[in-house]
Amino acid sequence: MLLFGLLLGLCACDKGDPAKAAGASAGATPAARITHLVEVFTPLAKTVTSDKNDAQFIAGKELQAELCAAGPEVGREALARLRAKSDGIRPQAVERALLTVAARAAPEDSKVLLENLITQYGTDLALRTEATLLFAEVHPVRAKEILEPFVRRARENQTLPPQEFIVRSWIIACEKTQTDPVPALADVASNLFMDEAARVMAVKELGNHKGSLLAEKALSAMLIESTGDGYLRRMAAQGLIKLLPKETACSLLSQIAGKEADTNMLLFLKDMLDKNCNH
Repeated sequence: MLLFGLLLGLCACDKGDPAKAAGASAGATPAARITHLVEVFTPLAKTVTSDKNDAQFIAGKELQAELCAAGPEVGREALARLRAKSDGIRPQAVERALLTVAARAAPEDSKVLLENLITQYGTDLALRTEATLLFAEVHPVRAKEILEPFVRRARENQTLPPQEFIVRSWIIACEKTQTDPVPALADVASNLFMDEAARVMAVKELGNHKGSLLAEKALSAMLIESTGDGYLRRMAAQGLIKLLPKETACSLLSQIAGKEADTNMLLFLKDMLDKNCNH
């Protein structure tokens, strides 16, 4: 009897283990697989222990990856489930999981929804942000057309996803289409109406485009910018170290340091010179 009871306990534990249940979804119907996705991404009670939350997180990531590669039928089922309820009724994590599976497993079917989520106000901002990143991933050509005016826009538009994610999506779309992101990123970096997170992302990415004269000019301009944003200037200095030949970068940093009035920035420049130039 004791052994029988132990076996029952083990069976019960396996049945409730989301990680094991995730693997069992492969042979189920698309509807059952998406139902399981919803269950796995539904937040647990606040009273559960951290190990349960960790197990659910891992199971969710594994199941989502499995379903994203499962083909159009599963993707269309996720899309249908997403449209079946008004935004905000389901937990945010569930909405985002459904959108991710729909976009990656059935990109053509999801194209209109993704584009509408980017451009139309009213839906949960987190879901719109996720849509922006996914659209750049699965429809990069169209994403570039949609995003370029937003990347180059002079003033922040509160009805759009955060500018940081607009810029990140632009970078993804350019990578996917093998086109040069630098001209738009140079605009972002110098645009005082862009929020700081978007400008920082643009400055960091410019540092990855060695050989681009425009990237060098944009970062040089940022380094001498007099807006008082020391963090952006630091990122520009680090980008120039990556882009320029050592002698050229060191000469430029020395010139800037010789005229620098900001004590903290001067200390940063001297540290950069010590680490990269004085040996």
